[in-house]
Amino acid sequence: MGDKLDLCLSHDKLYKQVADQIEGLIVGESLCPGDRLPSERQLAEQLGISRTVMREAIRLLSVRGLVEVKPGRGTYIRALSPHDAAAPIALLLKLRQCPDLLDNVYEVRHMIEIEVAGLAAERATDEDHALMETVIEEMAVHIGDPDEFIMHDLAFHSALAAATHNDLFGVLLNAISSFWSEAALLAYQAPGAAEDSLAYHRDILRHVKARDPEKARRAMCEHVRYSQEQAQAASAR
Repeated sequence: MGDKLDLCLSHDKLYKQVADQIEGLIVGESLCPGDRLPSERQLAEQLGISRTVMREAIRLLSVRGLVEVKPGRGTYIRALSPHDAAAPIALLLKLRQCPDLLDNVYEVRHMIEIEVAGLAAERATDEDHALMETVIEEMAVHIGDPDEFIMHDLAFHSALAAATHNDLFGVLLNAISSFWSEAALLAYQAPGAAEDSLAYHRDILRHVKARDPEKARRAMCEHVRYSQEQAQAASAR
């Protein structure tokens, strides 16, 4: 492990430089998920820095979600998920408390999800189709339970994004998932909205399975538009 940590450091914010360069090794896959870093003392001696600087670097890497410190066991490289990447964006949106957040969420959904549906129709595998079928079945089972229904609603859209085989779509949609969930709960309140939502999801999947990108995009556009109308009406009430 030691030969992987040949870092070039200056004296300005040394702990940040250490963290940045270890991050670079993780991105370049010289360090991989599950790898155990040498101890703080060993790293400090190897790099010619104080243990305090090394401790701050490890703390910064931990804040970034790149390492996990296990007391008594050491520091390990973490495997990142789309949620990890999206979390800072979600926090920024919460802190800004945007008054037009509902409209903004649907604007983003229109931009991203319509293309996601089209790409999924082109790229989805049989396994992707099966997963989406399963999620829709769970939506139907929990149609009378708003929390469960919305959870599986979002799971369908996550599965659809995964079916594009472009991980960035999952990251982008994860960033607005908490706000999206709140908007979906608003839309759910409208009489018959859950049944309509289920029908839209089935229609989208039907076109995805038929490998018809244009019809999949059109079905998604209609679904998002309908959901926005219901959410806005519920919000106005």
